[in-house]
Amino acid sequence: MCRILVSTAAVGRAWEKAMIDAEQVKAVVRMPAPQRYEYFVKRVASSGTVWGLYRNGWALAKKDDGTLVFAMWPDEEFARLCAEFEWEDYEPHAFSLDELLGELLPQLQQDGLVPGIFRTPGSMGVMPTPGLLRVDIEDELRSLDA
Repeated sequence: MCRILVSTAAVGRAWEKAMIDAEQVKAVVRMPAPQRYEYFVKRVASSGTVWGLYRNGWALAKKDDGTLVFAMWPDEEFARLCAEFEWEDYEPHAFSLDELLGELLPQLQQDGLVPGIFRTPGSMGVMPTPGLLRVDIEDELRSLDA
């Protein structure tokens, strides 16, 4: 999990839309879950793309209380790490930020599921409510427009 924290203002949109290399992947995966969550929010707000894992249905996990968790990542490379370890035979699949905000988050809320943000082979990630994730992404989108 990494110590690199992407600052949209400092790094700029060009980098955030670019592919990330293996060293960046290692660094980000080493971050504590709250920093990966922040990275996720910044990255998806900038790129407009969210990644999940799919094989005859989306990859889901369970919290200790049995609540289903819809796993999401900011880049294909991070999703692929979990496909190799946790969800073998699942493939990374992208969907738009508009789909996340307009369709998926309301559906998760309605069905009682939570988003699972930036799970890694060694960490469950962060599991905010769908409403909190929406607010955080919308706040980041406003900061990008400023």
